[in-house]
This record gives sequence, structure tokens and C-alpha cells, in this order.
Amino acid sequence: MIKGILDDEYLIKPITSSNRDEIKNLYDLCSDYHIMCSGKNATYEDVDSIFEYSDKKTSEDSLTLGVYNKCDLLVGMVDIFKNYPDNGTWMIGLLLLSPNERNKKLGTIIHEEINKYALIQGADTLRIGVVEQNTKGLKFWKSLGYQQIKSTTINMGGKESNLNILNLILK
Repeated sequence: MIKGILDDEYLIKPITSSNRDEIKNLYDLCSDYHIMCSGKNATYEDVDSIFEYSDKKTSEDSLTLGVYNKCDLLVGMVDIFKNYPDNGTWMIGLLLLSPNERNKKLGTIIHEEINKYALIQGADTLRIGVVEQNTKGLKFWKSLGYQQIKSTTINMGGKESNLNILNLILK
């Protein structure tokens, strides 16, 4: 998936572990998110974990996208697992935007592109997990029509949090 958005002000394109330094720089810019979730700044191990797979989350079902500005600077990223946890469900593991890019409707437009692409690829549901303390994130996802289906707990970097699981049925 390679797509220009907002009159080609931004480009969405695949990223891989070869983009490790760019991703780490974005993570550093987004330290507020990482500290909120794990209580600490992100490390290169956190970057590398994006590209670690298992029996349930395979590299074939992974879609990791970077959002680049006109200066070719990584200002956002999305990490998706197709057909997880069920066939037809795409799990958005992360949608992260640099603080300078927030509150510009960029997240909404990126989500619209994910939604369109997922539908074309045969998905029927998008899913996201939002830690309880991420109240702005929860408000954002609910504004897009996501509905909470359950709650669980998650341990991120030694910090345990309540996790709200939300679904959006695609149309």
C-alpha cells in the first residue's frame, strides 16, 4: 500500500526493520505515549518487537506502514495484523503520530485509508486495544464509530494496565 494523502502532503508506505532508526526517532518524539503505556521511554528493543512474529501473528499477515511528510520525515506509523484474532478482523496494534502532526485530522484520514484498504482486501472488522489511561485515544477511536466489546489487562514494560478492546464493523 503506497498512498498520497492530503493533496500529497503526506505519503503512506510500507516500512520494515530497515527503518529502525527512523522508527526509534518517531518513538522518541512520542515519548508521552510510551511513558503513559509502559512508564518509560521506548528503546530499540521496542522498535524491534514490531517486527517479531509468532504462529498467530505472521509476517505475511503483518502490515506496518510509515507516514512521511513532504520532507520525507517519518511523522507517523500504523502497525496492523490481518486476520487477527479471527479471520476477517484486522487488529490495529498501533497508530502513532508525532505530536506536531496531532489534532490536524491526519489520524482520521489515515484511518479512512486503512478502512478502504481493509475492505478491498476482504476484511469485515477493524479492532484496536486502547489502554485505559489513554483517554484522548479512546475518544478518538469512539469518534470513528468503534464500540467497546470487552476489557482485559495488558503488561507493557512491566506496567499493568486495563485495556479496552474496541471493534468497528466495516461497511
